[in-house]
Amino acid sequence: MKPFNAPSVIVAARAWRAQVVAVFRSHTFLLLLLAGQYALVQALTGIQYGDAPRNLHWGILTTENPAFLLGAPDTYERIKGFPPDPPSLAPLALHRFPQAGLHRWWGPMAPALFGLVWATTGSYTALQLVVPLAGAGVVLLTYQMGRLWLARREALIGAAFLACFPLFRDYATVSYTEALSALALTAALLAHCRGRTGITVLLGGITALMKLDLLLLYFGAITVAAGYVALDRRRSLRAPVPAGEPAEQPRPVLHHIAALAGPAIIAAPWVWYHYLDRGMGAPASGMSLAQFGLVAPQMLELLFYVPWYGATLTLAIIGVTATAGLRSAAFPPLARAMLLAWFGLGLVVVLVYAATPGAGNSPRIIIPALPPLALMVAAGLARLATAWRRRIGFYLVVLFTLINLVTIGYYAIEGARLRSYAPVWHVLRELPRGYVLTEAYWPAILYARQPATWFEFDEAFQRNIMYDADHFARYFEQHPIAYVVLPADDGVLASADVRAYLEQRTARRDAGNYVVYLRRP
Repeated sequence: MKPFNAPSVIVAARAWRAQVVAVFRSHTFLLLLLAGQYALVQALTGIQYGDAPRNLHWGILTTENPAFLLGAPDTYERIKGFPPDPPSLAPLALHRFPQAGLHRWWGPMAPALFGLVWATTGSYTALQLVVPLAGAGVVLLTYQMGRLWLARREALIGAAFLACFPLFRDYATVSYTEALSALALTAALLAHCRGRTGITVLLGGITALMKLDLLLLYFGAITVAAGYVALDRRRSLRAPVPAGEPAEQPRPVLHHIAALAGPAIIAAPWVWYHYLDRGMGAPASGMSLAQFGLVAPQMLELLFYVPWYGATLTLAIIGVTATAGLRSAAFPPLARAMLLAWFGLGLVVVLVYAATPGAGNSPRIIIPALPPLALMVAAGLARLATAWRRRIGFYLVVLFTLINLVTIGYYAIEGARLRSYAPVWHVLRELPRGYVLTEAYWPAILYARQPATWFEFDEAFQRNIMYDADHFARYFEQHPIAYVVLPADDGVLASADVRAYLEQRTARRDAGNYVVYLRRP
């Protein structure tokens, strides 16, 4: 029997540990960790808040009725309520708006993608992972774009900055479409930078059909790049040609022209039909300085989910660092022009969005323009003095980590609340089609596939109906509300007399923490 050799065992253990450490510290592992976090958080929490369930529903609706992409109304929703009696019960009178169709800012690409995934898999899990996987793709593409001009470590820093940027990390987890827009735009511009004309045209066409703001970002960035190449070529032609070199210069401007003309041809029918022929007009019509003054401060705070002074300080730090990167020699002049145009036009979109009534106060519209900012910040950090690089890095890492942990905690709580509705959706899916009066209207439409109604954006309307039995009785009896969903042990959404009316006039079905009241024939 061979004697036990302790030194060789120790050496082998150390070598194995070194290999494990090397794997965990490798760029590949770190990139996969940064890119995979969105799908992991989505899988663990199941969070879908705000308009995210609506976006997924539009995908399923596209498979049920493709005419929805061409203007057909969404017959599932009556979320601003039915007309009350008397009309004064709804002071904002939002119920007068007809059932909505595809939002005028949207292109057909996002609902078509959701619809394709649903038609292929029939799985809510797969549907909910579309955007997290798109967010992962944006992180990986940002790294690949960084590798065109930066060292591997700098490109990784840029990818990490984007991946952990609170706004991006938030909206790359839930099913808002900005991550899809960022993926299409980044892929198109990366192909353009690599000189892949055919791929650029294809991806540029997809980008142009995502959302209206991407028309400006894509065509603006390519136009700036094409203009720079044309001007630079003229300067080169005027310069004396060194001996031994051909006088004929390459003509990359044709690549830029194709990158502009091809996607424009692809997108032209949709732009004509959706905006011009149907007379919908520009989404940014009616811009207001007063609206901007009200919304812009809110957007500033929501950019990092911190008070305005913290957001302002963080923006200043990021701006100084990005400027240092932009002014450095890291980026060639053409790349510098394109990145600056890409991000600058994204800022223009945000400013217009903030001044447009009805646009909302979320700054998520900036997400497709974050990759160039990430690369500029990465280049700037690498070129700052060591002391300042450490201070700024420490500040951003701590701030982003704390904010992201808080939002993930919110996801865990809100996701649990959403999952508590699962018995309700199970009950409703087995019932005949009919309007569901429920506070969780978009989830009801998405998961139960029943039309839903509520009093969205009109709290006075909600109080007048849900806290007065006489008003509720008229409202319930005059409109095709088949089901009412209320928490079983919560007196907040409806008064005691309204609940008593429902107990007397409807059939009751218990569904976990909720009660489903069914209208009797």
